Amino acid sequence: MSLHKATELIKKVLIVLSIGLGSILLIVMIFRIFIFAKNIVSPPQITPPNMTYEALPELQFLPNEIQNNFTYTINTVSGVLPDFPDRLAVYPFTKSSPNLLNLDKAKIKAQAIKFVDVQSRVLPEISLGNGKYQWNEQGGINRQLKMDIVTFDFSIKSSYLSSLTVLAAQNLNDQNNAIQTVKAFLDSIEQYPADIDINKSQNQQNGLSYFTYPQLFNVRNGALVKTTSLSTAKVIRVDLYQKDIEYDLDTGVQNAAKLKMKLPVLYPNPPYSTMSFWIASGQNSSEVDAAEFIHRDIAKSDGPLATYPIKTAKQAFEELQNGKAYIASYDGLEKEILINNVFLAYYIGSQDQQYLMPIIVFEGQKNFLSYVSAVKDISSKK
Repeated sequence: MSLHKATELIKKVLIVLSIGLGSILLIVMIFRIFIFAKNIVSPPQITPPNMTYEALPELQFLPNEIQNNFTYTINTVSGVLPDFPDRLAVYPFTKSSPNLLNLDKAKIKAQAIKFVDVQSRVLPEISLGNGKYQWNEQGGINRQLKMDIVTFDFSIKSSYLSSLTVLAAQNLNDQNNAIQTVKAFLDSIEQYPADIDINKSQNQQNGLSYFTYPQLFNVRNGALVKTTSLSTAKVIRVDLYQKDIEYDLDTGVQNAAKLKMKLPVLYPNPPYSTMSFWIASGQNSSEVDAAEFIHRDIAKSDGPLATYPIKTAKQAFEELQNGKAYIASYDGLEKEILINNVFLAYYIGSQDQQYLMPIIVFEGQKNFLSYVSAVKDISSKK
């Protein structure tokens, strides 16, 4: 074949390919125009959220300790607020019931963490009413254990900040060892939750303002002071965090694919959780000298998700502007807040709460985090 004939053949092939490609693009455009027109004439039916539990109780945040007298400017990468699905899942928490054996179980837990006398017998409990009991250690750092024998939430306080053993820090290990000390402590009372994501505590460079690697503290004049050096640390604070909530969300649109949802669980005082432990040096090893432990078990089933309509980012932003949001954290002094990120999450507080409910989170400079309850149309309390 001559060069001329080859050139002509290539030209014809390119013309045929161009016509074919143009035809395909034209068909796709016509199909899209048809679908668009069809949706205008006969919009697809959207099944509303099922609202399984009917009206939900209002989500209760802590009282705002930070005055909400800011002005807000959207400063996201896109320059606008994000689009959210019109619904999200809501989960009930597992209900704890009083049991005649619960006090015995609490005594076993108290004994396991050495609230015992010289003969290794558990110390006598003091009833505080409403299912709450207290154990007082005599001597040492004078630990005090308070426990709810229905939920088994507990707190430990002590005078460890004035302890010479603590101040010497001879047996204080690093942050990762402190995490393992916490895990061993909870394992000893059979209370390490199955839904803990330990990676959130272990990740030093997570880039997120609502989780934290264990924090180091020195002790000055009987008070904790943050430090960045393990060599000057006397106490390590460890916080545990629950796993992200993952599920496939049915948007209610017939034949539409489900959305893959993965939302973090946030707490009242980020970057801390409701499961916090203060680790210090003991006589022979590191130990838990203070703690606050509140954990809620999320009840999940294999049945259909309970879904509820949620606010748009715009509606939530208006609540923020009108002072109706909970300001969870802020380290700055400026009154103008640049909102750099807006995202969905779930909230677990330190107060009684029946359901795991979603929130809309506004994130700004200098650890600014604010929460708005995401579920809309709450008309009554249960």
